Amino acid sequence: MDEYAAYLLALWRQRFRTRRDLSWHQMKLWRKLRADFARYEALRDFQQTAYEDVPIIDVTTFRARFQAYNRYGLTSQNAADAAQASEDGGTHPLPHDLRAGFSTGTSGQQRGLFITSARERAAYTGQIMAKLLSPKQLFSVRRVAVCLRAPNELYRAGRLDLRFFPLGRDSAKSIAAFAPDLVIAPSQVLLALAKAGHQPSLKRVFYGAETLNEIERAFITQRLGIRPDPIYQATEGFLGAPCQLGTLHLNEDSFRVEADWLDETRFRPIVTDLLRRTQAVVRLRLDDILQKTECACGSPLTAVMPVEGRIQDRWQWEHPVYPREIEALLAPLIPADHPWIAEASQTDIHLDCLDEDAPALCNALKVFGKPIRQESYRAERDYPKRRHVRWKP
Repeated sequence: MDEYAAYLLALWRQRFRTRRDLSWHQMKLWRKLRADFARYEALRDFQQTAYEDVPIIDVTTFRARFQAYNRYGLTSQNAADAAQASEDGGTHPLPHDLRAGFSTGTSGQQRGLFITSARERAAYTGQIMAKLLSPKQLFSVRRVAVCLRAPNELYRAGRLDLRFFPLGRDSAKSIAAFAPDLVIAPSQVLLALAKAGHQPSLKRVFYGAETLNEIERAFITQRLGIRPDPIYQATEGFLGAPCQLGTLHLNEDSFRVEADWLDETRFRPIVTDLLRRTQAVVRLRLDDILQKTECACGSPLTAVMPVEGRIQDRWQWEHPVYPREIEALLAPLIPADHPWIAEASQTDIHLDCLDEDAPALCNALKVFGKPIRQESYRAERDYPKRRHVRWKP
C-alpha cells in the first residue's frame, strides 16, 4: 500500500455520520484485532475475552513489557539501538523491514519507543494526509516542514517535498528559509517562527508535542496569518486531528478511546489501536489530560480541547489545580512570546520567567497562598519539551 492508497482508505473511514455507525465499525475492527492476540505474549490469555474484561495497563507497564506487546518478540534493547542509530544518522537493521523510533516525551519515566512495519508507515502517512488535508489541499501543498527532536521513520510522504528539521535554537530560521506550504512543529518553534514575521507561503500550520495557550495561539495567528491547529500525536499513535473549525477530534475511526474521568469534563484516555499489528496497543491508559468540548462541525468523533498536559503536571494540593487553569491565569499578563515555567510542590511555587515579567506573575500566583520563589528563566529547562506548568513531587 502506498501513501495515496492509504490516503483514500483513510478518507473512506471518515464517512461515519452517527455514533452508532462508528461504534459498529469499531466493534468490527476489535474482533479482527482480538483474533490476532495469539501473536502477543501479553495478550494470549484474552483471545476470547470481551473488550471490557481485558485489563487496563499504564504507560510504565506497557513500555517495560515492550517485548510482550510486539508480535515479533523484539527486545526493547534491540529496538532502542535501532532508534538511536536512526537519530544519529546511522543504520541498525531490524527484521521484517521494521523501523524503530523514540518519542520526545518522558511519560512513564522513560522515553517512548515504537516499532512499525512498512505497511503501517504508509498507512500512517495516508492517515495524516487525510486528517489534515482536503483533496484540494493535498494537491496544492507540496513543501512540508516537520520539526522533530530527530528524524522519525513514521513520517514519510514519497511525492511530497517533505523535509525534517531537528528541534534546536535555529529551527524556525531554517524552516523559514525552506518556505514550506505546511508546517508541523512544537509550539516553541511556531512561536519563534511567528516572532520572525509573516510567512507568505504558508497554507496550514499544526502544532503538537507541546501545549499552546489561547494567548499564544492568537499571537501566532496574527503574525503568520494562519491559525495553528492542534494535532494529538503520542508514542502510542496518531490520536487526534482538527476539523475545519480547528477543534481537535479523537481519531475514533482507528482507535477506541475510553475515559478515566478526573472531574466533570477532564479525563485520561484509555486507548486501543484497532488497526496496528506490529506493536499492540490495547486498553492503554495514557498520562495525558484531555477535556471534552462541543463542536459545531457535525462530526460524530469526540471533540476535545487541545491536550492540557500530563497528569504529573497537575498541582496536587487538597483541591487539584489543572495546567489550563494556570495558563489562563498567567498567560494574559505578559507578551505571548515571553517564556515562563511555574512549578509547584506541596510547600511552594517555583517561578522561572524573565525578570521584567516577575512582578505581574508573582502577584497573580499569590491567589494560591503558597510561598513563591522566582528565578530568571533558563532555556535549558524547557528542552526538549516545553512545559509551562509542572509539579514537583
